[in-house]
Amino acid sequence: MENIHWPTFFLIVLLGAIVFLIIYSRRAMKKNITFLKEHEFASVMRKGQLIDIRKKDEFDGGHINGSRNIPLGVLTRSLTKLRGDQPIYLVCADGKQSKRATMLLISKNFANIYALEGGIATWSKPLKIKK
Repeated sequence: MENIHWPTFFLIVLLGAIVFLIIYSRRAMKKNITFLKEHEFASVMRKGQLIDIRKKDEFDGGHINGSRNIPLGVLTRSLTKLRGDQPIYLVCADGKQSKRATMLLISKNFANIYALEGGIATWSKPLKIKK
């Protein structure tokens, strides 16, 4: 133990702790998203805020009636448009962007976040097209 360079040892322990906390927090955030199959999503989406996070042109090409378009790229700047006391139901193209949006929303203290499993690609009901 006499040959240990203590500053280096403490730096290694500190870096290890930081890596552990980053991995732990990312896993905890991912657990806070609930993916719902189409029939489940359709039955509850009106009980909260229905947010389509796709780009505007994708949204205009067909979206779930009653959804609001807040593209993922501007979600950070649009947080004031969301209510923290209501569940958030996310729709994206394929389900992947919903994970990123959820991590962002959780980091801003939003809870009760649900997403359409597989995104709009799995939606079999009629879509509203913006003219």
